[in-house]
Amino acid sequence: MSEILSPLGGIADLPAALNTGAGAVYLGLSDFSARKNAENFSAAELETVCRECHRRGVKVYAALNTLIYDSELEKFVECVKTAAQCGVDGLIIQDIGAAEIVRRVCPELPRHASTQMTLNSPAGVAAAQELGFCRAVIGRELSFEQIKKIAESSGIELEVFVHGALCVCISGQCYMSSIFGGRSGSRGLCAQPCRLDFTCGDRHSVISLKDSSLVPHLKELDDIGIASLKIEGRMKRPEYIACATDACYKSLHGMDYDYDRLSGIFSRGGLTDSYFTGTMRDMQGTRSREDVENSAKALNGIKALYKAEMPRFRADIRTEIRAGEPVHAAAVCEGCSVEAYGDIPQAAVNAPLSAESVMERMAKLGGTQFYAGEISAEVDGGLNLPASALNSLRRELISKLDEAVLEKNSPHYAVYPLSAPEFARHESSGLQWRCEVYSAEQLRQALELPFGLIYAPMRLLGADTPDKDRIAVIPPFVLSDCEDEVTERLRELKRFGFTRGMAHTLGHAQILKREGYRLHGGHRMNIINSYAAGVCGELGFEDITLSFEGTAAQLAEISSPVPRGIVAYGRLPLMIMRRCPVSGGAPCGRVHLFDDGGSPCGKCIADRRGNQMPVLCGGNSVEILNPDLLIMSDRRSSLEPFDFAVLKFTDERELKPVLDMYLNNGKPSGSLTRGLYFRGAE
Repeated sequence: MSEILSPLGGIADLPAALNTGAGAVYLGLSDFSARKNAENFSAAELETVCRECHRRGVKVYAALNTLIYDSELEKFVECVKTAAQCGVDGLIIQDIGAAEIVRRVCPELPRHASTQMTLNSPAGVAAAQELGFCRAVIGRELSFEQIKKIAESSGIELEVFVHGALCVCISGQCYMSSIFGGRSGSRGLCAQPCRLDFTCGDRHSVISLKDSSLVPHLKELDDIGIASLKIEGRMKRPEYIACATDACYKSLHGMDYDYDRLSGIFSRGGLTDSYFTGTMRDMQGTRSREDVENSAKALNGIKALYKAEMPRFRADIRTEIRAGEPVHAAAVCEGCSVEAYGDIPQAAVNAPLSAESVMERMAKLGGTQFYAGEISAEVDGGLNLPASALNSLRRELISKLDEAVLEKNSPHYAVYPLSAPEFARHESSGLQWRCEVYSAEQLRQALELPFGLIYAPMRLLGADTPDKDRIAVIPPFVLSDCEDEVTERLRELKRFGFTRGMAHTLGHAQILKREGYRLHGGHRMNIINSYAAGVCGELGFEDITLSFEGTAAQLAEISSPVPRGIVAYGRLPLMIMRRCPVSGGAPCGRVHLFDDGGSPCGKCIADRRGNQMPVLCGGNSVEILNPDLLIMSDRRSSLEPFDFAVLKFTDERELKPVLDMYLNNGKPSGSLTRGLYFRGAE
C-alpha cells in the first residue's frame, strides 16, 4: 500500500504526523531546505525524529532540495554527513550536482528526485533513474492519465503530491521571486509573489490558485502503484498536519473522513483537483476572511486526533510461569524476537494465577506502538505472582521489542570524504554569440547573422529550413501529454538533417540523446555549480547554458568539462505554467506581447502598480516574461569569462541592431534590468 508522507516544519509537529497514520515524514535541515522559513531541524532534533519514527516503522526523508553554489560545497557535505549519521531513509534533491556529491559522500543513501527537477513525463523519470535516483517526485500539474502513463513505464518509485498548496508555476521553473525581490524559490526563500493581486482585464488574482486535494482519489493512485502520497505543508501548524494526515489515512483505507474539516482547516476559497481530472477550470483562489474564520472553527477538537499513540505493530506474546523458575516472556513482532525474565513465582496462599489472568495483563499494550496479537500463557498450578511483577515484565519485554524494531528500521551508512570532480576544465577560445528565436521571421533573420548557434522551437522547423547544422531544436517544454508525438517529430526532423537539440529538462535530454541528437544544455536545467556541470559532461552534453540565478562572478567560477554559456539579453522568464491566466483554463494558444506601438496588447498580466508582463501561451504550456529587457551589452567584461552568450528574442522585429549593440559594446537606453548578475539572490 502507498505510504502517506507527512510534512514536519519543526519538532513539535512530530506527534501530529505519527499519531494520525503517517508512513513517512519529510523535513528540512537548517540549511539547503526549499522551505528555509520553516522552523526546520538541528542535528540533535533530526536524531530524535529518526529514532522516534524508526521505532514506529516510519521513514524519514530529509529535503536538501535547493540549488547550491560552489562556495557552499563544504557546508553541503556536512549536511549530507549529518543526515547519514542520524539515519535518514532518503534525501530529496533538486540539484544534479548535489545528487552527485551525495553519491560520492554516501553512495548507499537513497536519493529522491525533487519535484523541482521538473519531472513530468516517462522520459524525465527514466533520466532520473539513470542518474541513480530511486524515487521521483513528479509534477503537481499532471492529470491522472499522465501519472498513470509515467507509472506504467517507471523503473523507480513515484511520489505524488495529494494535498496542500498548489504552485501556479511548474516546479523548478519559477524565477519571479528572485527577479522581482532577490529571493529565490530554488534557494528556499520564495516570497510567493503569485499570491499577490495580478490582474488580466477585469479579472483579479489570476495566478493565485486554490489548494490542491486529491484525497478522494488516493485509492486510484494506490492501484497504479504510486509509492508515496505526499502532503504539502512544512509551513503549517500541527493541527493542519494532523487533519490532512488523518484524512489521507482514512481515505486510503476505505474509511470515512471529514472532508469539510479538511477543507476548513486551510483553503483559498476551497480545494481543487482540476489538474488531476484534466479540466483546469475553477482553479483560482485567494485566502479570504471567511477562510480564516473557517480555519479557526476547524481547529476545535483536532488535537484529540493526535493526542494518543497510534498502535502500528501486532505483537504476539507468550508467557511461561513455572514453579521454582523465573517467569519467562517472549514476544515476536515485525520479524523481531525478544525475551525477558522476571521474578520466581511463590506458592499461592489464596487464589492462584490462571493463564487467563496472565494473558489479560500481558495484553495491556495501550500507550505504545504495539497492539496485542496472539497472547498465550502456560501457568503451573498453585502459583502466585504480584500484578506489579507481571507489569514490570511486560514493560521490559516491550522495551526490548521497541529497541529491536528500532534497530531493524534504522539504516547505517558508510561516509566518505568528497572526491574532486574528475574532469579538466574546458578552456575558452573566445566569446561566441548565440541566439534563441520565437518566430519564423526571427529565425529567417538569425540565419543571415553571424550567430554561432541558433536555438529554435521545433514548430518553426521543416525540410526546407536552411543551414540545419547551425540550429538546435527546442522541444516543447512540457512533455507530459505529448512525449510520443515529440519523439516522432524529432525523428522526422532528424531525417530532414537536423542534428542538434536544446535540452531544458532531463526529459528533453533523455529523448534527444535517445534519438541521436547532439545535446546542448539550456538555462532551465538550473546548472549552478561545478559538480552539476560535470554531470552534464558525463551525460553527453556538448555545452551548457548556466542558470541566471547566480551572479556573474559566481557563474564564472564554475568549472566545467564542456563550454559554458550565459543568458545575456532578453525578457527573462518569470514562470512557466500549465494553466493559462488569460483564458482561465487550458492553454489558449495565443501570444500576448506588445502592439505595434510598443504598448501592452491589453491581454498581458498586470501587477498592482499596472506594470504589464507579456504572456506566451502556446502548445501545452504558458510563459510569463519580465517586461524589462535584460541587457548586458555595455558589461562585456562580465561576459568574457564565458564561452558563449545567448540573446533571447521574443517580440523583437529586428535582430541585427541588438547583435550590433553587443558586438560594439553599445550603451543601452530605456527601461532595462541586469537580472541577478550583480545583485544576486538569497
